[in-house]
Amino acid sequence: MPRPAGGAICGAMKKFLTPFFLVALLTMLGTGCSSSNTITAGLRVELTGLARADDGTTRADWRVVNPNVVSYLLAQSSHRVYLDGVLVGTFTDKEAMALPANNHSARSSLLKSDGAAAERTLAAAAAAKSASYRVESDIIIRLYGDSTERSGLSSTGTVPVTTK
Repeated sequence: MPRPAGGAICGAMKKFLTPFFLVALLTMLGTGCSSSNTITAGLRVELTGLARADDGTTRADWRVVNPNVVSYLLAQSSHRVYLDGVLVGTFTDKEAMALPANNHSARSSLLKSDGAAAERTLAAAAAAKSASYRVESDIIIRLYGDSTERSGLSSTGTVPVTTK
């Protein structure tokens, strides 16, 4: 029995649309596999204190808060610290840090000053005993073996600033 004309059109449409559906599927799979930093979702870096010493150095007390139900290993991190909108310095930590589930880990690092404007801003913050801060962090989480995930974090708050 001959095939109806509509069947021929339907078959031609299948041949025509199949490559488009295949490309769309591959695009969705590729997007689904890309790194979207879901591992580091919820992590945040907080400044808990800045202490200026008589020799002109400044120590930054900081912590990484992990509100997730999974523990992580922070392989390394680098941070840019802003007080009242002014970049006052940076610090880098290359030592691994365990981030327990639903907890935090703390460290103290030497802040590398960003120059004269940074020193004036730090001195004003020390006189006021606190300052509004923003910290922009680049962190690397070790997933397994040599596999890592890099992520950028930013947080804000108020930090106590003391002198020694």
